[in-house]
Amino acid sequence: MKEERDPRIHELDRALRGVRFEPRASLGAEIAGRWRRGEGQGPSRTGRPRRILGLSAVLAAIGVSGGLALRFFSQAPRVVIDHCCEDFDLGGEPDDGLLVVAGPHEQVERLAIYEDRDGSRSFTGPDAIRFDRRSHPVVQWRHLADVHTAEYCCLDYDGGGEADDALVVVARPPDQIALAVIYEQDPSAAAAALLR
Repeated sequence: MKEERDPRIHELDRALRGVRFEPRASLGAEIAGRWRRGEGQGPSRTGRPRRILGLSAVLAAIGVSGGLALRFFSQAPRVVIDHCCEDFDLGGEPDDGLLVVAGPHEQVERLAIYEDRDGSRSFTGPDAIRFDRRSHPVVQWRHLADVHTAEYCCLDYDGGGEADDALVVVARPPDQIALAVIYEQDPSAAAAALLR
């Protein structure tokens, strides 16, 4: 049996479907004002929800900071190698030092060649830096004319504990360095070269 509907219900349904709700232009400002006055925060107007929100933000910040600190301090420590004195700039005098900062997994983070001006046999304030690179390789293009290349092998330049590293320097004497690179020797290839 078919149920009959009142035709007024169809009209009401059509009218309700045509209704559109839009916020008035001042609604955002009104909500912000009510929030500042503490309206709509429940029966208590003592500001307790704001204190809870502030406390939550502080606890979240402490948690994030603690996590970052834990990550920073749990990494392997950085190793600083200060190797002096060689003729790294190919100027003829063994007055140059190599400063290497290596991070976890023998990753070289800084490679600097300096001139040991004060004779301390280590990097100090008066020393002149002839070449400095951070995490990415650097070529000082202005020094690439009339260059010479030298290789210094085999020492522990990366702080790994084994004397399996080599330093290649491309320089224009007496004291201009265009490029310096540390690479790790393959122990089997080095041994094979010694047997030849």
